[in-house]
Amino acid sequence: MTILEQYLDCMKRGDNVGLADLFNDYGVLHDSSLIKVTGDAMHLEGKMAVEMMFHHKFGFNGGPFKIYSEKYQGEDQVWYFIQYGNQILPVAAFLAGTDENGKIQRLNIYPL
Repeated sequence: MTILEQYLDCMKRGDNVGLADLFNDYGVLHDSSLIKVTGDAMHLEGKMAVEMMFHHKFGFNGGPFKIYSEKYQGEDQVWYFIQYGNQILPVAAFLAGTDENGKIQRLNIYPL
């Protein structure tokens, strides 16, 4: 399973610990798709920040995020639909880099 497949699997299962383990200690998750929902982008730096944020996100969301129709564009891009409350957004995730251990250094998510 590729790192992006693992990322979406953790999002679908609501596994904040597994999700955070995909990032290296200084890994960055930048999600500007949230601008369409909340008006603010989410920028997390570090494995611990990812774990803590998604612990809260999965709790406030009532569990895992619903993700539909993934379309992989090689190993470093995936397009999919994600449900935030009553809104379903098309997004693209771009893996900008991994370290020597295969952990995410930076993942960018953009609205389509």
